[in-house]
Amino acid sequence: MFSFAATGRIGPLRLGMPSSEADRLLGLAGPTSSPFKDGSLELWVGPDRTVRLLGFDSVDGCFSPPSWLGAAAGAQVEGLSRTAVLDGLGRLGCAWRHDEALTFDDQAAVLTESGVSAVFTRRQSAADGWVLYSLYASVGS
Repeated sequence: MFSFAATGRIGPLRLGMPSSEADRLLGLAGPTSSPFKDGSLELWVGPDRTVRLLGFDSVDGCFSPPSWLGAAAGAQVEGLSRTAVLDGLGRLGCAWRHDEALTFDDQAAVLTESGVSAVFTRRQSAADGWVLYSLYASVGS
């Protein structure tokens, strides 16, 4: 997930790629339905049949790796705090800035230099009070 935030790519998946190429990489026999979900991975294909949105979504603060990356069934990454995410981005040399458009109420966000929005939600269980909710990039962001 840190690599995605820094590069805007999930393995070989990237924004703007033809959906037929995404289908092949994901091992799908037919066209990708939109949205496509595999674990926490989400992918949307636009009317032009290109990947228009790519990212990871959590369920109750937990992320499940996509099976096509060889993840074990039931594997999860839990409770990534904002501090841990920003430290991880720093270790990768990835610059980021606060994303005011996605920061409101109990939600805060940062935008990485590769155009990925990391969205955090308040959780009392997190050491810094914030836990990662989603990581997304979309065409036009």
